[in-house]
Amino acid sequence: MKTRQYGVKIGRNIRPLPNARNATDAAICASRHGGTGEAKAIVVYRNSDRDLWRTWRGDQQVPTQLDLDLSPRREDRL
Repeated sequence: MKTRQYGVKIGRNIRPLPNARNATDAAICASRHGGTGEAKAIVVYRNSDRDLWRTWRGDQQVPTQLDLDLSPRREDRL
């Protein structure tokens, strides 16, 4: 069974949303980032890790750079 993955594209970066269950969850996250002064937040998805991200509205492929969270985890600081 394919599991659709959702994310938010802000500028050139994708922020994966591993807890998003559907496009509505992703849209809520995008609306939170929409007014922060950053670039416009766009909901994106992909059907597997091998696929490119696509915009939710236009279904167009999105050339992106993956935005990784490199902040130290709590357990690493202990």
